[in-house]
Amino acid sequence: MMRFCVIPLICAAPLAAQELAPDVSPLPENRPAAEASAPPPKPQPTPSTELVSAGARDLLRLDDEAYATCLSQLDDMGVTYTEIAAIIPENDRDCGILRPVEVTQLEGDIAIEPAATLRCPTAVAVAAWARDFVVPASQRLDDRGALAVIENGSGYICRRRNNAADGKLSEHAFGNAMDIMGFRFDEGAPIAVQPREAEGSMAEAFQDAVRAAACLEFSTVLGPGSNAAHDDHLHLDIVARGSGYRLCEQGGATTD
Repeated sequence: MMRFCVIPLICAAPLAAQELAPDVSPLPENRPAAEASAPPPKPQPTPSTELVSAGARDLLRLDDEAYATCLSQLDDMGVTYTEIAAIIPENDRDCGILRPVEVTQLEGDIAIEPAATLRCPTAVAVAAWARDFVVPASQRLDDRGALAVIENGSGYICRRRNNAADGKLSEHAFGNAMDIMGFRFDEGAPIAVQPREAEGSMAEAFQDAVRAAACLEFSTVLGPGSNAAHDDHLHLDIVARGSGYRLCEQGGATTD
């Protein structure tokens, strides 16, 4: 007897069981099953390029060419420095400097006391600022003689901004910053960094001049008047900001 279907899909014969089953054809005898799904091995970095972690200090690492260029700049500027071992705190993946230098003296026999541990680009900025702005300004101080010492308050130190217990790390934590406490001379009184608003002295003029000029070398310049934490020093750092923005604070609250 013939069958007539109004809806062909309803009347179609069911698929055979083997048509619904997954393909379980055996693998060739000489190819183990595990090998079929194993991903290819990842290439391993060589010891010379492998980073110790993925922290901020690694993002700031200079490659061989950039580091050699930076050291050459220090040499050309007559900076006395020592290449020291990488600073890698065991308890903090961000703090540290992978290629630090310890700076003891700038061009013209100007001592850095105590020695400053910095990233090389920070040392270059300090040396250029001292050579191009601080020394010329000091030559206007007739009663003090030649600039002899730049007093270092802090170079590298693993801490949060403004020494807070938590929050963002300071640029000091990467060797990107240096604090200047004051200046000493061959003759006459030293000049300490301190609030000097409307003092009307040559010391005030010198402090204002070197502070303003620092913003041509550094991306952050803070000091007396920025906030209470900076009343006794100039904070100078080279943090990179979008569009090359520079922060040169003289009043109002801010952080380093």
